Amino acid sequence: MNKELLYSRPQKSAAALGDLAKDRHRFLDKKVLLTGETEVLETANGRDAFLFSLRLLVRICANVSVVLPNGQAALFAEAEQLAAQIAFGKPIEFLPSAIFEEFDAVLSIGTSVEPGLPWTTINSNGWRARVSSGDLPPAGECRSENPIGALACSCLGVGEVFKRLIALVPERGELLNGFSFSLYDLTADSDDCGPPLPSKIQSDLLIVGGGAIGNGIVALLCRLPMYGAIEIVDRECFGEENLGTCLLIGPVHLNQAKAPALEMILKAAGKQARGFEGPFAEYAATLDGKYPAVVLNGLDNIDVRHEVQRALWPDLIVDGAIGDFGCQVSRHPWKEDVACLLCLFRKPVRSGESIAAEASGLAEERVRQPDELITPADVNAAPEEKKEYLRVRIGKSVCSVVSEAVTQKISQDTQVSGFEPSVPFVAAFSACMVVAQAILHLAGCPRTLDSRFQFDFLQGPARGEHYPEGRRKDCLCQRRTNLDRLREVHGLGC
Repeated sequence: MNKELLYSRPQKSAAALGDLAKDRHRFLDKKVLLTGETEVLETANGRDAFLFSLRLLVRICANVSVVLPNGQAALFAEAEQLAAQIAFGKPIEFLPSAIFEEFDAVLSIGTSVEPGLPWTTINSNGWRARVSSGDLPPAGECRSENPIGALACSCLGVGEVFKRLIALVPERGELLNGFSFSLYDLTADSDDCGPPLPSKIQSDLLIVGGGAIGNGIVALLCRLPMYGAIEIVDRECFGEENLGTCLLIGPVHLNQAKAPALEMILKAAGKQARGFEGPFAEYAATLDGKYPAVVLNGLDNIDVRHEVQRALWPDLIVDGAIGDFGCQVSRHPWKEDVACLLCLFRKPVRSGESIAAEASGLAEERVRQPDELITPADVNAAPEEKKEYLRVRIGKSVCSVVSEAVTQKISQDTQVSGFEPSVPFVAAFSACMVVAQAILHLAGCPRTLDSRFQFDFLQGPARGEHYPEGRRKDCLCQRRTNLDRLREVHGLGC
């Protein structure tokens, strides 16, 4: 396997930070230790946080070691088995003990802090995820079981490890000290663990997108008391670049279709699942009778979001979205005046001249003169990276140069479309927020999110923003009478 390809997405995320990440070029070869404390590891949340952290760490660092306290033989065996499945490149090293000072970052599941070391402590309780990379220890109560909080604390902890490995400057994102965040109400102002999970959650679900966010969604559904059919739709296969972002997969999954692979993972956890390999439009054409009432999106494509909305109009769509470090969840219930996916995700409108100018380096007014010839003045006025391209085409017509440039741009965009900057802990945290909103809806809990919540992961969710967004007056979703009739045909209540 190609190491550069395996870690291409986390590497691009670090590289995009430029001088704000002083070790962006060498973070993969640093050393990370995963450890924990017996009292917390013996809880369900502690176990989940440990195994989730192991899944995430291997995707941002090639040198991961594990040390467990005495008496954790069962967890040790489970972690060894997991490591053999997910490791790529270098094997994960299991040690009887360790000298903490020899590691560039230490992630511990527990309550003790070590401010003199590059140490981060995490744990969770119910809906609340806790993390500390400083001198303030997190609270120690961890008995309210909830895998959503456990995965969220792992994401926060591995995010802290990533900051240390890339030597992120504090101005871009400080380490979190004694921080906790609730996936129940998306706040950081208390340590309330929220209500207990229902003992049984009955619902049929549809997951659209089996990539990094979809992996996080499936990981949580495997650990939650879900009863009902779960369908996954994705048209792609796992490639080497997905190993750096998708927390469930290992080398054995390479070249496997995403949807059937996630189907098998859900079935292994005792869930009723079906994967559909193909475009969403083909899946929608197979629906006959009752349509899914709750849809969970893990997409990076506006067009598919629009297809999902137009085809289904379910009771609720919860959508996860990420950038390189941007993390978002949006909620789209049919019965409330909340923006649908067509309202919220609107494609930017650009003129053909603008696209041609960007591709060629010519000014837009020159693009509008197709019969003119390229001149030295065009070269001088072009962006630095386009000057040589235009220099060797002096004397050619603007039309021919623009046509060539746009063709090259389309080809290049297609080639790199699978290698966008991304890190696994951001995608998995988005998945936590998506699943949390779905569970709260299914459990009949009071609404805790109006429409959309977004934050910069390097700054932390405490600086996140809520964006209440109603339906647009010119959107298809305003045709409620007609759409209610369509929902009746789909077997959905009004």
